[in-house]
Amino acid sequence: MGITRIGAWILHPDLGVLRRDSSEVRLNAKTLHVLLVLLDAGDRGVPRSELLDRVWGSTYPNDAVVSRAISDLRSAFGEKAGEEKYLRTLPKFGYQLVAEVGEETQIESGSKPAPDRNRAWAWIAIPVVIAAIAFTARQFYEPSPNSTGQIYLPPARPMTSAPGLEQQPRFVPESDWVVYTAIRSGQQDWDLFRVNRSDGGSQPVAVTPGVHEHGPAPSPNGEQLAYVRFDEHGCEVVIQPLVLGVPEPIANCTRKFPTLVDWSSNGELLAYTSAEADDADGFRRLHAINIVSGEIQPLSVDVTPTGTDFYPRFSPDNNQLAFLRGEPQPDHRSTLWVLDLASRKEMQITRQPAQLTGMTWLNPQEILYGFVDSGRIEGRVIDLQKDIEKTIPGFNLIHPEYKGDERLLIGARQSGKRDLYLLNAAGEGQYVAASTGDDFHGRLSPDENWIAYVSGRSGFEEIWIANTKNQNVRRLTNFEGATVRYPDWHPGGNLILFSAQTSQGERLFEADVISGAVNQLSVLENEATMPRWLPDGESWVHGCRISGDWGICISNRQNTRLIASGFYQPQPLDQDQLAVVDHSGALYRLSVTDGGIESLWRGLHPRAGWSISGSKLVYATAGQKVEESRLVELNLETGVSHDLFHGSLPLNDVVINIGQKSGAILFTRHQQPSDDLVIFEDVQLDH
Repeated sequence: MGITRIGAWILHPDLGVLRRDSSEVRLNAKTLHVLLVLLDAGDRGVPRSELLDRVWGSTYPNDAVVSRAISDLRSAFGEKAGEEKYLRTLPKFGYQLVAEVGEETQIESGSKPAPDRNRAWAWIAIPVVIAAIAFTARQFYEPSPNSTGQIYLPPARPMTSAPGLEQQPRFVPESDWVVYTAIRSGQQDWDLFRVNRSDGGSQPVAVTPGVHEHGPAPSPNGEQLAYVRFDEHGCEVVIQPLVLGVPEPIANCTRKFPTLVDWSSNGELLAYTSAEADDADGFRRLHAINIVSGEIQPLSVDVTPTGTDFYPRFSPDNNQLAFLRGEPQPDHRSTLWVLDLASRKEMQITRQPAQLTGMTWLNPQEILYGFVDSGRIEGRVIDLQKDIEKTIPGFNLIHPEYKGDERLLIGARQSGKRDLYLLNAAGEGQYVAASTGDDFHGRLSPDENWIAYVSGRSGFEEIWIANTKNQNVRRLTNFEGATVRYPDWHPGGNLILFSAQTSQGERLFEADVISGAVNQLSVLENEATMPRWLPDGESWVHGCRISGDWGICISNRQNTRLIASGFYQPQPLDQDQLAVVDHSGALYRLSVTDGGIESLWRGLHPRAGWSISGSKLVYATAGQKVEESRLVELNLETGVSHDLFHGSLPLNDVVINIGQKSGAILFTRHQQPSDDLVIFEDVQLDH
């Protein structure tokens, strides 16, 4: 289905927008899909049941989603109450598209002014819309080659297959080698290897016990390798001869920050991420070091306090630098930017923060990048000069790398996700609300009949609720791009408190479970995270950033009060006491009334998940091997402990929840984590 006129509006199905004169309305994925089903039906009325089956499949909580989509369509078309110029309601049946429909071959004549560039970026880079188009295209028509994308991928050939994670591949110029990072099963350090794309032979490049080698970048002449080395003592950018050379430090980088580095194509500059010691705000910006003179200069400027500029990639002509801006850990939500190196002007390419999987230049005007959509990795090619973006069929790559002179595309293919697992009091486990996307930060409702959690199944990570008995699920929020985290049930079971990243930083919100209404709690002007209701249901505790330092605050709808600084992950023990941890993983009891501190236990993995119920502490800890992480139950009074679960657990940014009625334990685990390199040969670009 091509560009279509519907009444006075023009539908661009490949962009997910309706246009009328100078007006433009963007449709979300489901609303667009409903419109395409109605268009496909012609003059036929479409039953509500057919819309549910074709648009939502088995993922909808109730048929109210149809009414909402129809209401959104009426608003998009500008229909007033009682009007049926575009959509007709067929009582007790469904809906019919009644506006005049025709094919539109020319939309904007040459006499019209060129579209505003900034406005153009706002609609060309919304991942969920394009993902919906790709789905509906498969449902309703067989696309022509020119409408599916600008890059065609032949069958992929595997290059690596060792257990563990293999990522960040880079072609070594003037050779058949590819250098990459790897963390093997049972090991804790990232190391560098190279693999020959002709015979598959692999060799170590930088393997130092206790040190992470990360983000390799071969020099343009293929003789040297730049990368980041970091451990508990710090971080440095180093250069060494490609094979088994001695690394030479050339710059400091942000401590424990696994970023990539990149050479300019003339071999003079090396770009990397760093927070300079004399930078008062401590922002992590991009810097470049001149390899010859050693001079360091900042590249990016406008990074926000909650974000970081990372993954720099010079364009082939050395005129531009692509990079990601966002918060790379723990959830990798970011936007794509391009910096003009001559004017130092920054241009935002994608609008909504998303889990981007890396990018590579195809040529001086086109960038290929990937993002996570509904648990799957989708690909895009964006033309910076023409403001055109198209999808890539068959793309499923992390850290893509393109070699234009040989038409080669390489990257890591990902296997594995986070899911919720529920252990009952007898130690029996079950999946909870399984989906194709990551599910995490689960919290049991007071009656334990529901779970609130964060899920990426819709294309964006939002708050969902799932029934523990019948697996029915329902989406509760619709932020479409914000970083939504840490839901917590009100003691009455009718509200859910959570945090979301906004343009002003991380803020607290509450969602009504019955109505779906979401309100921001505006009593706190500073950043807030990990909220937990207190038993009275009138106040809550949370992490808070005040004057640049994180601490613990208590809030109600009128005011906020700082209790203590230097502590994290508050969990109410009762109305007057909290359990908190410090940066070393030591566990304390904190008084809400006077800020008094009492030591409870030392031995938690810093930032790992934990929860307390009475004298029972449940926590996650690393095992001897990556896949042997453990969930442990410890009696704080007797000191006796035993293992509850063995497997791969994401230790950082994990929420563990103990049901107060049954003692059931809800936690997040990893399923089959593995990334292997694949290569596409003879890639075809369509211009």
